[in-house]
Amino acid sequence: MVMRRHAIYTIFLLALLAVFTAPCLAADDGSFAVIGDTRVGRTDAPYTAFIRQVEKDGLQTVVHVGDAIDSPGTEDQWTKFLNITGTKITLYIAPGNHDVNSRRSLATYTKILGKEPYYSVSRDDTLIIFLNSELPGQEAKITAQQLNWLEKELARNFKYKFVFLHRPVFPSPVGTGYGLDRYPPDRNRLHQLFVKDGVALAMAGHEHLYHRSEKDGTVYVITGGGGAPLHTFTEESGGFLHYIVAKKTNEGYFFRVVDFKGNTRDEFSVKK
Repeated sequence: MVMRRHAIYTIFLLALLAVFTAPCLAADDGSFAVIGDTRVGRTDAPYTAFIRQVEKDGLQTVVHVGDAIDSPGTEDQWTKFLNITGTKITLYIAPGNHDVNSRRSLATYTKILGKEPYYSVSRDDTLIIFLNSELPGQEAKITAQQLNWLEKELARNFKYKFVFLHRPVFPSPVGTGYGLDRYPPDRNRLHQLFVKDGVALAMAGHEHLYHRSEKDGTVYVITGGGGAPLHTFTEESGGFLHYIVAKKTNEGYFFRVVDFKGNTRDEFSVKK
């Protein structure tokens, strides 16, 4: 049964390039796409199909919530990932445990990607923060120097504040103990910081599924369906390959969750 499922999954991935028919969206300066857990090097077809659709839709910015590649510190896999991404896309990554799992792989990540271990970008009224839940010795925590930096960033005056990281702050019903909930005091301190400073949205990956929840005014999304083996075969519990398109409107941000057949699986908005 396992071998049969693996064969079916492989055939499905190889067919993606031919059946990826998501409708085009009219892009604007505030639009971006989000994907997670692509694991390039293990499987390349989903991420390739995603980038082709992003380019077709006219989107120029991609946010990746980690596990971009399969084997931490592997320069060949990073090269393949960046070649698939191409030069027309502005890429931001919150690294995952398949990207960084040691000081050596962290050095490889920062060298090849040209990114700091954690950082922020802003545009007009929006601040977007990329955290690193995989710092050596601090895995599954946002603490120490990174937390001090985050407190200063979130104190800045922006209408919209979004946070991207790899491990979920709050897990899905099937992912208990898999994210930042491994250390409840640290997780709770992070959540209270989000609430205090008005973080509207926090997106993560790590769990290979889709899940959305809300707590104390912050929307928490898990979007780990970018190509890695799904953690559940039940679509009702989020077990489907997908990505997210975010569009800025006059009223706020509108988010659409799209599966790899082009179907809209969820929609939600963030308004202030």
